Amino acid sequence: MQRGSVGYMFEFPGDPTTPGIASLPSLPESKRISPDKSAQMPKIPITPLSYHDAWPILQHLAGPDSPREWQGALPFTYHVGPGPVRVKMHLKQDYQFRTLWDVIGRVRGSDSPGEWVIAGNHRDAWVYGAVDPNSGTAAMLEAAHGIGELLKSGWKPKRTMIFASWDGEEEGLMGSTEWAEQYESELANAPAYFNMDVAVSGPKFGASAVPSLKQFIRDVTKAVPSPKGGTVYEAWQKGDQPGAPSTQSPTEAIGDGRRMPAAPAKGDVPVGDLGSGSDYSVFQQHLGVPSSDMSSSGPYGVYHSVFDNFAWFKKFGDPDFTYEQEMARVFGLEALRMADADVLPYDYEEYGKEVAAYLDAAGKRAENKFGNHALDFNAVTLAAKHFQDAGTKILAKQKNPPRALARLNQALRSAERALLVPEGLPHRPWFRHAIYAPGEYTGYAAVVIPGVNEALDKGDAERARQQLAVLAAALERAAKVLESYR
Repeated sequence: MQRGSVGYMFEFPGDPTTPGIASLPSLPESKRISPDKSAQMPKIPITPLSYHDAWPILQHLAGPDSPREWQGALPFTYHVGPGPVRVKMHLKQDYQFRTLWDVIGRVRGSDSPGEWVIAGNHRDAWVYGAVDPNSGTAAMLEAAHGIGELLKSGWKPKRTMIFASWDGEEEGLMGSTEWAEQYESELANAPAYFNMDVAVSGPKFGASAVPSLKQFIRDVTKAVPSPKGGTVYEAWQKGDQPGAPSTQSPTEAIGDGRRMPAAPAKGDVPVGDLGSGSDYSVFQQHLGVPSSDMSSSGPYGVYHSVFDNFAWFKKFGDPDFTYEQEMARVFGLEALRMADADVLPYDYEEYGKEVAAYLDAAGKRAENKFGNHALDFNAVTLAAKHFQDAGTKILAKQKNPPRALARLNQALRSAERALLVPEGLPHRPWFRHAIYAPGEYTGYAAVVIPGVNEALDKGDAERARQQLAVLAAALERAAKVLESYR
């Protein structure tokens, strides 16, 4: 039986009673929303069942055949009802408050202590959690061990490094969300958040990230040996695997639940886009901290069940723990390079190209939905071109940097935040990123330029026009931030 949270995380993650503010013990009750009024809480009772218990219920439903995409693997035709089977379900809701514990390890930076490079993994599991999350916890602890050995040699990072063990992830990304909301002002200067949830469920490496970090991740994997021989990057190139981690879809949803492949750099390995379902959500989609997620994946039929245990991991997941070592090295090197970089290793040129591709796809959808010229994409297309050109120019300066780097790095850090929309997405203001959000109906998969694409989904031309203007303004802000360094 697969367990899972049923909270509406497409509305907002974290404590359902405190959207946008940290849920601390000192928070007055008057500042909380009661659970029955929270947009995150479902109104229809839900419980997971094993197929053994679901079988007789589904088998005795009458009525029309279900839509074919609803047909599961049980050996009979599914119907939509009504009856004649009747089910009586007793659910007891437990709304008590309990304390969650985030465990935070910190190495103070020698040059820029106020810039936090955060690497995180959650610690809680539905049952035993050998793969999810303990394969990630083990790899993170080994990465921290490596940093500890460096510290013993006298080395210190230029920026502050934080290793975070999140609590309450499975109940709705609670530990990470509440911590980030608590430290929102300090995170305004954070160069990156690196996430690892399921580190190893098999041998195929994949990653997802904001576009400015995609080339950085490729470069990191070129420096780490693969158990298959060569480097992780070379194995990644040869393997027939998705770009996104196994806990998410390897494709992004582009409205209406339709999917298209993640857009790689020309001739390079694909790095997916971040949707939701793990602890990067608050950093990327609420605070605009450039984020990534990675995994070494494989067949993982025991997800969120009692069988995700050490015996399964030792027999099927990673018998010799060689991929655990690989993931610890990639994760640690990712954090180390970002913490010690003279110039922040972002690529806004690739970012601009991806946004242009998203707009091209949205323009074609708009023509199919409303006819030619019903929506004017000229202003947003020009803004995207402005953003891409600014990214190309600053990339040249990153390759030949001046001696004084503070202003250059400030512009690079601030560009991602400039893509935040202060008022948030329509009807779900917690999500503030103009380019990426989890879809309302896509599970964990990302919806790109969500304000525009979700308006197209609903056939709302006026809302689409308004969101095109919001997107154009965000792209212009980001371009001007990049151009502010001359």
